[in-house]
Amino acid sequence: MGDPDCFLWSNDQTQLCYNCNACKAGVLGNLRKEWRKANVILIVAVVVLIWVYLIACSAFKNAQTEDLFRRYKRGWV
Repeated sequence: MGDPDCFLWSNDQTQLCYNCNACKAGVLGNLRKEWRKANVILIVAVVVLIWVYLIACSAFKNAQTEDLFRRYKRGWV
Protein backbone atom coordinates (compact mmCIF):
# COMPACT_ATOMS: atom_id res chain seq x y z
CA MET A 1 0.00 0.00 0.00
CA GLY A 2 1.25 3.49 -0.85
CA ASP A 3 1.45 6.69 1.07
CA PRO A 4 -1.98 7.57 2.55
CA ASP A 5 -1.37 11.24 1.66
CA CYS A 6 -1.56 10.30 -2.02
CA PHE A 7 -5.17 9.19 -1.61
CA LEU A 8 -6.18 12.52 -0.05
CA TRP A 9 -5.02 14.59 -3.03
CA SER A 10 -7.59 16.00 -5.42
CA ASN A 11 -7.50 18.38 -8.36
CA ASP A 12 -10.32 20.45 -6.89
CA GLN A 13 -9.19 24.09 -7.22
CA THR A 14 -11.59 25.32 -4.52
CA GLN A 15 -10.13 23.13 -1.78
CA LEU A 16 -6.95 24.56 -0.22
CA CYS A 17 -6.07 21.83 2.26
CA TYR A 18 -6.54 18.09 2.00
CA ASN A 19 -5.43 17.31 5.59
CA CYS A 20 -2.34 15.56 4.37
CA ASN A 21 0.59 15.02 6.72
CA ALA A 22 3.22 16.18 4.21
CA CYS A 23 2.18 19.84 4.22
CA LYS A 24 1.74 19.78 8.02
CA ALA A 25 5.29 18.52 8.39
CA GLY A 26 6.54 21.28 6.09
CA VAL A 27 4.79 23.96 8.12
CA LEU A 28 6.16 22.50 11.33
CA GLY A 29 9.68 22.47 9.87
CA ASN A 30 9.39 26.14 8.89
CA LEU A 31 8.11 27.05 12.34
CA ARG A 32 11.08 25.30 13.96
CA LYS A 33 13.51 27.32 11.83
CA GLU A 34 11.74 30.59 12.61
CA TRP A 35 11.58 29.87 16.35
CA ARG A 36 15.28 29.01 16.42
CA LYS A 37 16.05 32.42 14.95
CA ALA A 38 13.69 34.04 17.46
CA ASN A 39 15.32 32.12 20.32
CA VAL A 40 18.77 33.38 19.35
CA ILE A 41 17.48 36.96 19.28
CA LEU A 42 15.76 36.51 22.65
CA ILE A 43 18.86 35.00 24.26
CA VAL A 44 21.00 37.89 23.01
CA ALA A 45 18.41 40.36 24.34
CA VAL A 46 18.39 38.68 27.76
CA VAL A 47 22.19 38.73 27.95
CA VAL A 48 22.23 42.44 27.03
CA LEU A 49 19.54 43.24 29.61
CA ILE A 50 21.41 41.35 32.33
CA TRP A 51 24.59 43.21 31.42
CA VAL A 52 22.80 46.60 31.57
CA TYR A 53 21.20 45.61 34.88
CA LEU A 54 24.58 44.70 36.40
CA ILE A 55 26.10 47.98 35.25
CA ALA A 56 23.14 49.91 36.67
CA CYS A 57 23.39 48.11 40.01
CA SER A 58 27.09 48.81 40.15
CA ALA A 59 26.55 52.49 39.37
CA PHE A 60 23.79 52.74 41.96
CA LYS A 61 25.94 51.10 44.63
CA ASN A 62 28.86 53.34 43.72
CA ALA A 63 26.64 56.43 43.98
CA GLN A 64 25.44 55.35 47.43
CA THR A 65 29.04 54.76 48.55
CA GLU A 66 30.09 58.21 47.31
CA ASP A 67 27.15 59.78 49.17
CA LEU A 68 28.09 57.91 52.35
CA PHE A 69 31.72 59.10 52.09
CA ARG A 70 30.52 62.65 51.50
CA ARG A 71 28.36 62.52 54.63
CA TYR A 72 31.21 61.03 56.65
CA LYS A 73 33.61 63.79 55.58
CA ARG A 74 31.06 66.43 56.61
CA GLY A 75 30.39 64.68 59.91
CA TRP A 76 26.71 63.81 59.31
CA VAL A 77 27.00 60.17 60.25
